[in-house]
Amino acid sequence: MTNTFRTTIARIALPVVSAGLIGGAALGMAGMANAQTTDPGFYAPTTTAHPAPEAMPGSHHHGEAFIQNLVPGYHR
Repeated sequence: MTNTFRTTIARIALPVVSAGLIGGAALGMAGMANAQTTDPGFYAPTTTAHPAPEAMPGSHHHGEAFIQNLVPGYHR
């Protein structure tokens, strides 16, 4: 193979092949992004689990009780 033939291949064929690969990947990802069910919406579960035995009613993520759990020895 001559040097001019390799140069011609490199200048013409490689950009065409790479553009085809990139375009195919873009179309494939666009197809996945548009994927949709026939009835989009929220579906609630029909069964739920029982709460843990040690679960306490109310929120324990705010206030003094939460701080006392985070910082031992905290007293107001």
